[in-house]
Formats: sequence, C-alpha cells, structure tokens
Amino acid sequence: MHKMGHAFCLTLLQISSYFTPNQRGKQGMPFRVKIITPIQVDEADLARRQQRYGARAAPDTQVEVVGIMDGPHTLETPDDLLFSEQAVFQEAMKTKPGDVDALLIDCIFDPAVDALRQQLPIPVFGPLRATLPLVSLIAPNFAIVARGQHHRELFTDIVARYGYGDRLVAVRTMALTYAEGRQAAPFEAAMQQQLKAVVETDGARAVVMGSTTIALPDDVAAVAGGVPLFLSGMVTLGLMEALWHDGLLNGR
Repeated sequence: MHKMGHAFCLTLLQISSYFTPNQRGKQGMPFRVKIITPIQVDEADLARRQQRYGARAAPDTQVEVVGIMDGPHTLETPDDLLFSEQAVFQEAMKTKPGDVDALLIDCIFDPAVDALRQQLPIPVFGPLRATLPLVSLIAPNFAIVARGQHHRELFTDIVARYGYGDRLVAVRTMALTYAEGRQAAPFEAAMQQQLKAVVETDGARAVVMGSTTIALPDDVAAVAGGVPLFLSGMVTLGLMEALWHDGLLNGR
C-alpha cells in the first residue's frame, strides 16, 4: 500500500518541471498540516494517530493531530456523524491560516469538509473524497471494508453522493465496536475474513479501508492476493504533500 501511495506521489512530483519556481511550493519552508480527529480520543489514541501520520510524512512535512473537545466518542450512526461534523467544524474554525498550510480531517466520512471549504482560506481535505478518484484510476471497481455494524449505509450514501456508486461492488463490515477495533486479535481476524470475501466473492479490484489510520500487518494484507489496499489517511497526506511541492496547494 505504501509503495502504491508513494508511486502516485512521485508521478505528481515529476510534473514540477512544468512550473516556474514561483509557482511551486515554498522552497525551504515546511509543509504544515493540522489533522483533526472526528471523535473524542484519549491520549493513547491521539499519540497513535500522531505516530501513524508522522511516520508517513515526508521530512519537510510537519503534522499535528488534535482532538475535538466536544463530540461523539465513536462513530456508529448518522446522529454520531452529525455530532462529529459540528465538533470538527468548531475545532477547525479555531485555525489561524498563518499557522498551517492545510487541514486534513482524520475521518473517512469527511465530516464538515464541505462547510469548512466555504469558510476557511486554506485547503481542507477529506480522505474519502481524495481517495476515490485515485481508486478509479487503477481499478474498474472497488469495495470497502468497514469496522462498524451500521457503517454500510453510511458508506453507500457518501460514495453515491461523490459519484462513484456505480463502481462500489460491496461494503462489508467487521461488526466491531471502536474498542474492539483497537485490539489486534479481533481486528486482524475480522479483517482477514472480510478481505477474503470482498476479493473472492465480490470481485473487488481494489479495496478502501474503512478507517483512516489502521495499520495492516503483512500477513493480513496478503489475504487480498495483491489487490490494491487503500489506506485513505496515508494516501491523502501523500497527495497533499505532492500538491504542495508542485505549488498547486494554495488557499483562496
């Protein structure tokens, strides 16, 4: 997965030769990204997310993951998502444009992204919106493996709204709570089962993971048999970096 993400970023970086120096990213300046969680998280979970994005970030990228002070503790229902949108919006609106270069909402349901794009003078990225066009470049169809029992309807609705409903062959859920999803044994067992199903039964040619910062051990990813697995948070950060370096990531 990481190889695929990096390959795409390198392709974008190669086009930098077509731009004059003043059109490209600020030479010698770090790319500053504020990442906002969609739920209230404890210190351990906040540190996990910081580590995941920090490990993926390029040397000249500075990432800061911040949690919301209000909002849900998990995302299971449409009401949870609405609560999250309100809390994410409030946290994002505290952002001073001079302090960061872009915002990334650390949730595959992209809460508040559209509203924030209307209000803030800096780019705001939602992982699912950023990832789906890339999936369509390499595969004729895709599936989503989600955590929560009720996530199927949420994903089906948002994918259709983004215009990719005809490419979505399945949304399979691991039926895990948020706490269970953070435990290695139940998560890996459920992920292997659902990966095998979407590839062998549903015929998916690519798979989008239904969470932004999960890590897939090699033996779990191998169940997909080489079908591309998109980790949307990591893919989106890589895309943002490529756009920044090519001078294509500017606010209003």
